Amino acid sequence: MTRKRDPFTVDLFSDLKPAPVVDRFDGEDVKAWSLAGRLAKAVARTMEASGKSRDEIAAEMTEVTKTDVSKAMLDAYASQAREKHSISALRLAALAIVTGDARAFNTLLEEAGLIVVPQKYEALLRRERARELRDQLEREEKAADAEWRANR
Repeated sequence: MTRKRDPFTVDLFSDLKPAPVVDRFDGEDVKAWSLAGRLAKAVARTMEASGKSRDEIAAEMTEVTKTDVSKAMLDAYASQAREKHSISALRLAALAIVTGDARAFNTLLEEAGLIVVPQKYEALLRRERARELRDQLEREEKAADAEWRANR
């Protein structure tokens, strides 16, 4: 028999929406025909969301990369029409450092089934991987035991 819900008690967790662990752009924000087009849109959205001008971003990226990054380059990287002028990995990393936003990386890595995860979660990921390996070894041990008993 199922219990009826008490209509007089407030559900404290009904509106709870935990923050995502992995930051991503909404699919519609970076929708394009090609990966290069999606990356260009992601670069543009990253710069818009930073609250900095493209000149400021270019200057800070120049400091990070120790190579000249101009506003014109950033304009080209953010343009879907100039897909042949995609941002390099080094400059994408510099953009993430300067803006504090790694969502463009996640846009780029999505097709490979990979994500960028904040470093603070690395120990948790190692722990979960160790648990998976331990469980796999236990299954193999049980299978070997069963095979040994069956063949005696």
